[in-house]
Amino acid sequence: MYKFWLQIQENFFNEHNRWYIWIPVIFGAGIGTYFLLPSEPPLWGTLAVIETLIIAAVLFRRSLSVLFILGILAVFTAGFANMQLQAVYQSKKLYPAPNGKEYLHGRILKKDYNAAGALRLTIENAKNFEGKPLGKVRVTLREHQEIREGQCVEMVAKLMPFFSPAIVGGYQFDRRAFFDGYSSGGYALTRALPQECSEPMRLRDNIVYGINALRSKIVGRIKQILPPDEAGIAAAVIAGKKGESSPKITQNYRDSGLAHFLSVSGLHMSMIAALGFFFIRLILALVPSFSLRYDSKKAAALFAIFISFVYLLISGMEIPAQRAFIMTFVVLLGILFSRRAISMYTIAWAAMAVLIISPQALTGPSFQMSFAAVVCLVAFYEKYAGALYKFLSGNGRPIGFVSKTLRVVWAYLAGIVISDFVASAATLPFAIYHFNKVALYTSLANLLAGPIIGIIIMPFILFSLCLMPLGLAEYPLRLAGLGISWINKITDCVSTLPMAAPSVLAMPLWGLLAITLGGLWLCIWTKPWRKWGWIFIALGMLSFCFVKKPLLMVNSRANLIAVQDNAGNMIPLPGCGEIFTRKIWLEKTASPPLDAEQKKLLKQIYKGKRRQPEWMDLICDESKCTYKTHFVYYKEGRLQVDGKDFDTRQALGAQFYKKGGKIKAETVREYIGHRLWN
Repeated sequence: MYKFWLQIQENFFNEHNRWYIWIPVIFGAGIGTYFLLPSEPPLWGTLAVIETLIIAAVLFRRSLSVLFILGILAVFTAGFANMQLQAVYQSKKLYPAPNGKEYLHGRILKKDYNAAGALRLTIENAKNFEGKPLGKVRVTLREHQEIREGQCVEMVAKLMPFFSPAIVGGYQFDRRAFFDGYSSGGYALTRALPQECSEPMRLRDNIVYGINALRSKIVGRIKQILPPDEAGIAAAVIAGKKGESSPKITQNYRDSGLAHFLSVSGLHMSMIAALGFFFIRLILALVPSFSLRYDSKKAAALFAIFISFVYLLISGMEIPAQRAFIMTFVVLLGILFSRRAISMYTIAWAAMAVLIISPQALTGPSFQMSFAAVVCLVAFYEKYAGALYKFLSGNGRPIGFVSKTLRVVWAYLAGIVISDFVASAATLPFAIYHFNKVALYTSLANLLAGPIIGIIIMPFILFSLCLMPLGLAEYPLRLAGLGISWINKITDCVSTLPMAAPSVLAMPLWGLLAITLGGLWLCIWTKPWRKWGWIFIALGMLSFCFVKKPLLMVNSRANLIAVQDNAGNMIPLPGCGEIFTRKIWLEKTASPPLDAEQKKLLKQIYKGKRRQPEWMDLICDESKCTYKTHFVYYKEGRLQVDGKDFDTRQALGAQFYKKGGKIKAETVREYIGHRLWN
């Protein structure tokens, strides 16, 4: 045991140059701990911890080992405190959410589209008829209207608080809306009527509204030039407007493993920056009077930074785009100062910047999948870049032009497959946890689509952006649209292959955390002990053995219930429950939807006209349904479990399991706790 401890110490001190990379990991652990607490922690408790650390640092100021441990605890506490302070600050800004019909008026901050393709408005500083502030609200319109950002409107709308999760472990819509600054959401009961603005816009508002208006103008121009199917994808890639595509095309991209193309991230930002860099450098090389006197590489880097920043603004500044811009900026900064910048340190700086500015991003799939992919790719590059260079240079032997060209082409194609495999493996646990789906043919789709994206789509998108102010964007956009049409066909073909995107049950949170820790250990360290990360990854994979589907699920109003059939699939019973909740239940439990014959049979069972014990242990009459003798569901909206009434409203919904011969309930209330956002 002593030798083992000495081995740990030796490896740890030999990796002193990698210690700093763990700072954002520890900082993020503090943020994550804040979200895991069942109730809101008191501010005085956090302050007491900070004061204790300061006192301990003073007392042990001569002990480097103790100070090192205190430093780790300080970074952890800083992450926790940063998240807590931002949450408290956000809670003071929000107004109580109304629940009912409201007349409201305010200024349109931005407009987008929901998953069903309906126009949705974000209205800032909304007020009701009496002038009472309603805060920032999001309203879905019943019909499309020609309105613009910065315009003031009035309407009658049904407003309500944002939903709690539909299932234990489900996505917390109310938490996302809380940190996005929304007080409430709903749908319009009337048209949005233009109104004179009573307050002048501030400088900040002018900038924000101007950027959003520019994005909408770009999308409008794209729609004028390209057919709808190509225009929707181009709008997502250029302006970050994801709701412009049809649901079928969006689903094809997800099932084929190309959904990352619809989210502005490192792929897009790096290509835009690289194309801008090489294009400007090529132009400057044609001007000898400049290129012979000045470093054209640095001038090109400055232009690439500028075009990347513009692209960040018009893309909507989502978390993957922020991370990509920070990393691109650091890389280009390295060119300006003649430094190597593609390293784990770049990722660490990018992660730290995002976590300080938007710590709540840690819990979202965008942050997790984006950084997981880039961390694994850089770690792979660090280990195998030397071998790639030797292969391309002929292992030190002189090679001909044809041989070198073939090697470059082979390295490019192999690089697409290998990079996709590494990135897919890195993001797979997060995709399973958040989306319950696995795209099995992602390597095939990326191999086919990669050259089209890199050679056709992204270059002509850059040209269209540069030429759009001059009114000359039509032809570059049409060429980009041609490439997008080919990608659409590829996704349609790949998504229809057998078992293209099978549904799976999500692992428990502790399993995801174990895999994440193992992956970080494997990627950050460079000495042999890095292989210990596989132990944590294997432990996380074992967590799948502890996952099982519930026997019964019920929503908060007890007007929707689902039972497990004999094949282990969840079957929502007929009723007036929300369609959205039904969809979430089926997705999170990896259960297929019923076909027409099954729906017809289920209705007969629910009405008490038929029994089907070989399908499910469910007996119904006109007033109630009994499932597996443990559950009695009364159709007026009441549930009994082992003869006792279960309070679904207090639980906010629940799912039931059989453990040790007894029925145990897991409730949504226990999952979300009592926090500032619920």
